[in-house]
Amino acid sequence: MASQYRQFITLDSCINDYITESEQSNHKYYKLFHLAFRGMEQLGIDFFYQIKSVKLPVLSNKTVPLPPDYQNYQKVGVLNGGGEVIPLRYNSKLTTYADLQSERISKTVDNTLFDLYIANTPIFYNYWNGEVFINLYGIPSGSPTVGGFKIDDSNGVILLDENFGYDYIILEYIASPIEGQDYFIPMQFREALIAWLGWKDIANLPTTRRGNLGDKRDRRHDFFNERRLANARYRPLYLEQAYELNLEMTRMAVKA
Repeated sequence: MASQYRQFITLDSCINDYITESEQSNHKYYKLFHLAFRGMEQLGIDFFYQIKSVKLPVLSNKTVPLPPDYQNYQKVGVLNGGGEVIPLRYNSKLTTYADLQSERISKTVDNTLFDLYIANTPIFYNYWNGEVFINLYGIPSGSPTVGGFKIDDSNGVILLDENFGYDYIILEYIASPIEGQDYFIPMQFREALIAWLGWKDIANLPTTRRGNLGDKRDRRHDFFNERRLANARYRPLYLEQAYELNLEMTRMAVKA
């Protein structure tokens, strides 16, 4: 278990480092812990929160419950024969109505409307061509997908198209810390989190000798500078990756 955290440090160690540097007593620990947790959230969302990949079953109403530590999605899709994730397209038109009910599909599909397809070709009604409204026949541009999805954050589910034909999805998502567990951050962010504590410790104090505007401004500047340095250390640029990226961009330019 210890090897899993060899490149990480505890939130507690950063708090104690700041208490020592600022020559404060441990009675400030409670306040500083909450400030540090907020700092970990801010840095984690931008840089180092863990990306998890899970295989989730699809319920009979074509929904998938989100994991409890879900923060934001990176990919939603299914697997191909090479172990790659084939992404679903995001469909903002899917309604969240009745998405927690077992009869969701029957309540959200209206078969009394006219058919929008002729010989499997979609029809786009009332398309403005610049002069008049017409009916446009054809298919959407872009690569074909295996279905559509929409995230309903308020109810904690992923909505899928009525015709989605798989019994699972692959979800890659940013996982946030869960209350009650030990909190770790990459060691490269130690100084950034200490700088955050130094800034937020006085950020909302009245303008006094301890919390003057110049000191607040300097501490804010120190935090963003340490944040930039931490990101550069955490995600260094490797020449091989840069070469591969340049090669891929060249291929795309040639195809275009």
